[in-house]
Amino acid sequence: MSLQDALWVPQVREIAEAVVKDNFLELFDLSIRPQGKKLILTLVLDRKNGPVTVEDCTVVSRDMEKRLDELNLIEASYLLEVTSPGMDRRLRDLADCERFKGRLAQFVFSEPMESLTTFRGRLGEVRDGQVELLPEKGKTLWVSFLKVKRANLVVEV
Repeated sequence: MSLQDALWVPQVREIAEAVVKDNFLELFDLSIRPQGKKLILTLVLDRKNGPVTVEDCTVVSRDMEKRLDELNLIEASYLLEVTSPGMDRRLRDLADCERFKGRLAQFVFSEPMESLTTFRGRLGEVRDGQVELLPEKGKTLWVSFLKVKRANLVVEV
């Protein structure tokens, strides 16, 4: 049986979403992957109005472990990791682009856009399924998010 077929995976996601919500955070991502004889269960936390702290990760980790131990869903040995998306976080959708308007971002396109495969610029307006990318110099680019292979914030120092 593959990990995707495991009946407990959706239950783990539900538990993670509840635990994270109870701690006034959001579940940015959840992954479960095999590593040797163990499973690595990774929860990535987010907060709309500020950074995720080490204390947030500690509390969620403790609460999640308690719930998983009570329900005994995962038969295999596992390691729980709880973290934040980081300063160079992935932009998952247009809502993320709107949220981080004005920040510097790097986009990789699934097909060339005006002969470019990558573009770095500030996030501008979001409308009609597109995001405006404002370069330091040169022409503004409007990009359909459907044509974005990968997008991340860029750490500015």
